Amino acid sequence: MESKRPYVAYFDLLRVVAIFTVVAVHLSAQHWPDVDVHSRAWFAFNLYCSLGKWSVPIFVMISGALFLGRDTDVNTILKKNVLRIAIVFLVWSGAYALIDLVFYRDTLFGAFSQFVSGHYHLWFLFMIAGLYLIVPLLRPIVRDDRLTRYFLLLALIFTFLLPQLALFVSFVSPRLSNLISTVIMYTYLYFPLGFTVYFVGGYYLSRREFSRKEELVLYAAGITGLFFSVFASLAYAKMQGAASDLFYTYNSLNILFSSVPIFVFAKQHLNFPHMGDRARAILRTLSKYSFGVYLVHPMVIELLQHFGIDTFSCNAFFSVPLLALLVFAVSLAISAVLNRIPFFKRFV
Repeated sequence: MESKRPYVAYFDLLRVVAIFTVVAVHLSAQHWPDVDVHSRAWFAFNLYCSLGKWSVPIFVMISGALFLGRDTDVNTILKKNVLRIAIVFLVWSGAYALIDLVFYRDTLFGAFSQFVSGHYHLWFLFMIAGLYLIVPLLRPIVRDDRLTRYFLLLALIFTFLLPQLALFVSFVSPRLSNLISTVIMYTYLYFPLGFTVYFVGGYYLSRREFSRKEELVLYAAGITGLFFSVFASLAYAKMQGAASDLFYTYNSLNILFSSVPIFVFAKQHLNFPHMGDRARAILRTLSKYSFGVYLVHPMVIELLQHFGIDTFSCNAFFSVPLLALLVFAVSLAISAVLNRIPFFKRFV
């Protein structure tokens, strides 16, 4: 008989904290594009957005740590994981498109376009389904430490270092930047690009042991990444005179530098091997409901906004965390209810 998997508390803890952070980031983005970048409100929105960008990579890293460690055949991945994601997308994308059609008086074609492309937050389902599809290709790589490190090195160079080099060189010499971008393009090296690095990286980091010195280096990099995210985006927005997501992208080094140390810190210090049964049950339940929170929270945000409650309701430094708590609590309650109804629990 197969032995029962040991409980990994930090995965559940990271899920709960990350989904709350996602809610806060989406609230921060409400008025982020249309506020004067020299205002205190925009600084608050930028602060919360910048500090929360690690949340999505963390979800991907947890998925990689779990999926790449299992011996699941292609048919099971397609029928169980990818098909479930596809069904969830169709149901929730349809729900958001119907709301747009009925309540926001969208055109039929507009609602259909919304249904096909998905509400703004549903892009994550496309991405995670794509990662599930290549799990059988990634497993032989992660079984060999040397191959794993080689894969991560390629990902680091072609996903982060070279594009970031092209970006920063563009401020000095656009022609040289275009040359670097052309070289990247000509390689056609797509396999280790994008979120694959977080997916494989999550598996690798979850199994690697870290010395105290390595931890300190990572945490220093993490703090540097967070500070850079906040102040580089602030400086660039003021220089342009408008908000820009240039330093918000998930292939930015600052996002990588802030995401990896958070994952490692949780692994090293937040696994709580002696956690009590009651605390474990509560944490597992919150983690279980986090997917439902992700799916439903934009509805809650838009409903509150319909009644005039948004991040302009009070000082932005307070409105974002306060509304995040409210939206998270309401979304969690809705997710809990849906998870208790046999028909609906399949879609959350």
